[in-house]
Amino acid sequence: MTGRERLTKTFKREKTDRMPIAPFLYYNTTYEMFDYKPAMDRFFDPVDFDPVEKFVEYCDYFGFDVMHTLGTNWDGWSANWQPHTFAQRSAENWDVTVVEEGDEDSRHKTITIQTPGGELRQTENKKRSSKYLIVAAIDEHMLKTREDFEIFRKYCPPMDNIDCSLIRRARKAVGDKGLVDSCTGGVINVMDAYRKLDQIFMDPYLDEGFFREMAEFFLEWIIKQDKKMIEAGADVIEFTANLTTSTVGPDFFKNFVLEYDKRLIDAIHQMGAFVNYHNCGDSMKLLHLYNELGMDSFGYLTPPPFGDVDLDKALKILRPDMVLRGNIDQVEFLKTATPQQVRQRVKEVVQKIKKRGNFILSTTDFFFDETPYDNIRAFVEAGMEYGVYAGNQ
Repeated sequence: MTGRERLTKTFKREKTDRMPIAPFLYYNTTYEMFDYKPAMDRFFDPVDFDPVEKFVEYCDYFGFDVMHTLGTNWDGWSANWQPHTFAQRSAENWDVTVVEEGDEDSRHKTITIQTPGGELRQTENKKRSSKYLIVAAIDEHMLKTREDFEIFRKYCPPMDNIDCSLIRRARKAVGDKGLVDSCTGGVINVMDAYRKLDQIFMDPYLDEGFFREMAEFFLEWIIKQDKKMIEAGADVIEFTANLTTSTVGPDFFKNFVLEYDKRLIDAIHQMGAFVNYHNCGDSMKLLHLYNELGMDSFGYLTPPPFGDVDLDKALKILRPDMVLRGNIDQVEFLKTATPQQVRQRVKEVVQKIKKRGNFILSTTDFFFDETPYDNIRAFVEAGMEYGVYAGNQ
């Protein structure tokens, strides 16, 4: 059974030979394996190195079933990554000026957008957190007021004006080894790329009509972009929902998140892709509501101290036909444990969930730099040994 067949059957809740082994992965692990230091402005698509192809080589080295997350339109749902993202390219009535200061380890960027209706401004910081990883954060958001949103809504470029070349390249690179797992955002996550999160969480109580106008606008935005991503070759949409965790509480989630997430999931299904719902943080208080969303898969069952998931309790709450991913901590455990401890932890997780099935062996998010390769091998070997389904031993 090929990786593509195994993962596709798992997402369809069909019988497979074993549990797929497909941890969520990011650029840094591929760069680390090949000792490539990406430039600040070319982190996602270097000119002298192909992380899309090398990602598959990385997976082959360890024996993973490939879930290719680098096949993503990174500027389609996040304002703070590339130097020329969706909202940062000039267009008719949308005159963009970008000023950057700093070096190859730290940059500060100011984006000013002139429109007939007024000016929008956003500032962002990018830092090299390691030789192989660059992170970014917005410190002044574009949509500070309702007036800013009205300007943005009226003059921003077409929502589906995005570059899906990385997705097409990933589809070609993956072949029959797995699936293209393209990352996108839920409504709250995408709104957070343009408006401060604390304002977003207060908006429903201060002006619910305004909140819902923004939510509807960004929902349409995401659906149009996801359509282009699926047409380009995305098999799975990795739907980020990590900003609306247990912290927001079930009432907020039910009243102001669930409707939009469900409509987005339904739209993705209608366009022919699977959905992996990505919450790598706290989720126990929301699990009963996740049953209403209709996603194919939920990741990443993060246990304490970096999440709050009790796997035994979660398995009693979540609908049995929902595919699950994760529960192996990569922040501390995978970096500091012995290979034998890793094997034992994988064995415990697999044995708890094996009878239920519908499971993809994964960590709770991407591997950190300097994760011991012996531990990754132990992770895979244990999955191969204990994840075989009855009748295939």
